Amino acid sequence: MSECRWQKRLSGYVVGALKRREGAEIERHLQHCNACRLEAEALRQTGLLLDSVMLEQAPEATWEAIRARIVRRSAPARARLRLAWGTVMAVVALALVAFAVFAVWPGGGGQPVVVTAAEADEEMQVTMEGHMATTWAAPLADEAALGLRLASMEDDG
Repeated sequence: MSECRWQKRLSGYVVGALKRREGAEIERHLQHCNACRLEAEALRQTGLLLDSVMLEQAPEATWEAIRARIVRRSAPARARLRLAWGTVMAVVALALVAFAVFAVWPGGGGQPVVVTAAEADEEMQVTMEGHMATTWAAPLADEAALGLRLASMEDDG
């Protein structure tokens, strides 16, 4: 017998865990599919049998052993988290140093200086100034900005 596409959702239907619309769709399906109707009834009977079984409390030593095992297994995860946090802090520190070097260092702030290797016409000059204006906030954003920044630092002496 091939499996009906609805069979995987029958257990959720039997215990009432589906949304109302999906439950209604399964109810309509059960009117026409004998295999799903039999499966749903078997799931209901299994639920009734499980409800009739008395549950026993596990001994306290069992719960303590479980807690200890969880703690042992979570120790490497905490170590990885500390390593990741340290890496993040190192990146932040590096960013602050880069900011200090390129923005706060004497001659590093202020208006950008456009350095040209050849005489630029008016259109080229406007393009370069526009590029400088858009990349000045992030001086290492691309190679052109980095080159212009390094060239202006060389001119500053």
